[in-house]
Amino acid sequence: MKYELKTVSAPEEIELAEKFSLHFRWTEKPGPETEGQAVYIENKGFFVRMKSFEKEPVAKHNEPDDSVHFDSCMEFFANFDPEQDDRYMNFEANSNGNLHCKIGTGRKNRQIVRELVDTMPEAKAEVHEDFWTLEIFVPLATVKSLYGKEHFQAGDVIKGNFYRCGDDLPNPHFGMWNDVDVPEPDFHRPEFFGDLVIVK
Repeated sequence: MKYELKTVSAPEEIELAEKFSLHFRWTEKPGPETEGQAVYIENKGFFVRMKSFEKEPVAKHNEPDDSVHFDSCMEFFANFDPEQDDRYMNFEANSNGNLHCKIGTGRKNRQIVRELVDTMPEAKAEVHEDFWTLEIFVPLATVKSLYGKEHFQAGDVIKGNFYRCGDDLPNPHFGMWNDVDVPEPDFHRPEFFGDLVIVK
């Protein structure tokens, strides 16, 4: 699948971006309806906003890089330089905005990003009556530190996926934007990442 990352000048302009939606796999009951938008903020970084229609989300894991996928969790996985680097970053956060962020080529042997960079990605969550939202901002300084790349323009392609999960919830579920066609739940499958294409 392909999603267009509109080039904007400020986070507020994310409202101009098209929405993507998630579908669920591997369990009989689906998880909460989840949608999102993503943009490239010119010369600043990448901004994702996701929204999950879930009342009273669970958030028990509150230490940095804790296992938030057991809670109500939304996630963004991305390789910002797929032509030169096989590593991808995973940004996972619960409804407290607690961020789990690592980099590596697969599920094993991943490195903790906060130990590698001076400028950390940011996560912010807000809980409302019938839904909760998550915003993730990935500064270009972070991308440069990890990939050696800081200049992006229209036509550049990032590989990535958007997820929703809750492994320890009463209704465990696994949602995704681009389908992950494997028998068992596994988000760490970069071969199923979709194309995130920067456009003007």
